[in-house]
Parts: sequence; structure tokens; C-alpha cells
Amino acid sequence: MKRTVLLAAVALTFVGCAAIQEARELDETIAAAEKEIAAAAKTGHLWSNTEAKLKDAQKLKDDEPSQAMKLAKQALAEAKLAQQQAMDNANAKPHFNN
Repeated sequence: MKRTVLLAAVALTFVGCAAIQEARELDETIAAAEKEIAAAAKTGHLWSNTEAKLKDAQKLKDDEPSQAMKLAKQALAEAKLAQQQAMDNANAKPHFNN
């Protein structure tokens, strides 16, 4: 009996640590997305739905952390792509095939 209780306590400890790590990773991803969105906004090429995805991720943070992480990663990727798009379009020239 004591062994079962001890094993259950150890298992709960590991589950709790994993949940804390997941929450920390989600917070870091959201913070990174906010930073990249701000940088993309400065370029004037921020995509129209990126901020909405981050806002949804923040709303789902406590109730559905896995879905929130998915949305936060999408927002982060879109913000980085928007910045790349701004750099690519900075010196755009017409290309003609002769």
C-alpha cells in the first residue's frame, strides 16, 4: 500500500513539473511572438491575421495550452515571414525576360 502511494506521489510530481515546463515554454513563445510582431509592424508588412492568432493564443493559454501553443507558434512564424517579406520587397525591381 505504501509503495502504491509513493509511486502515485512521484508520478504526480513529474506531471506537475511537465505542466510547469509547458506553461513556461508557452509564455516564452508568446513573448517572442509579441517581439517579432512589433518588429514586423515597424516594417509596415505585418500580416492581417497575425495579431489575432496571438490574441487567441493568449485567451486559450489557461484552458487549452496545446492549442494556445500552436497558435502562438503560428503567430511567431508569420511575424518572421512578414519581416522577411519586407526585406525582400525593399529593393524590388521589375524583371523582364528577353
